[in-house]
Amino acid sequence: MNTAELIEQIRIALSKDSVLTEWCQQTFGKTQTVCIDIDEKNPPEPETDYPVVAVTSIRQVRGDSAREISWELEIGVGVIDEEIITNGNCRTMAGFIKAETLRELAEDALYRARIASLDSNSESGSISLYPLFISGSVIPIKTLKSNRRGLPG
Repeated sequence: MNTAELIEQIRIALSKDSVLTEWCQQTFGKTQTVCIDIDEKNPPEPETDYPVVAVTSIRQVRGDSAREISWELEIGVGVIDEEIITNGNCRTMAGFIKAETLRELAEDALYRARIASLDSNSESGSISLYPLFISGSVIPIKTLKSNRRGLPG
């Protein structure tokens, strides 16, 4: 598998996963927008494009002596949500919770797709710019390198 093939399988998994799509439909009234990278000068539109699931970076590690090809995939999700839940002296930004849930569902969609060996030791983090909430993960991916060689010409 090469990087372009991996990205295509990731795009399909994130856009076609029924659990992820159903949750977005139930929670936001629309399906997720899947982006392969983000144009910072023309970012997703808050009114039409969110919720967003994006591949924001991919790094490949390989070498002639390595038996595996590995990548570090960065995904990011974003939601727009102005709801604030107040319970006594506690205030919860609903978008923060929804962004974390969306990130977990996106990760689960990749695991369900069985694209390659995805490590469950992903790292995640979040950013809040109310009413925009963003969460991201770095997911290690590994696949065995093919040792097939072309036939002599």
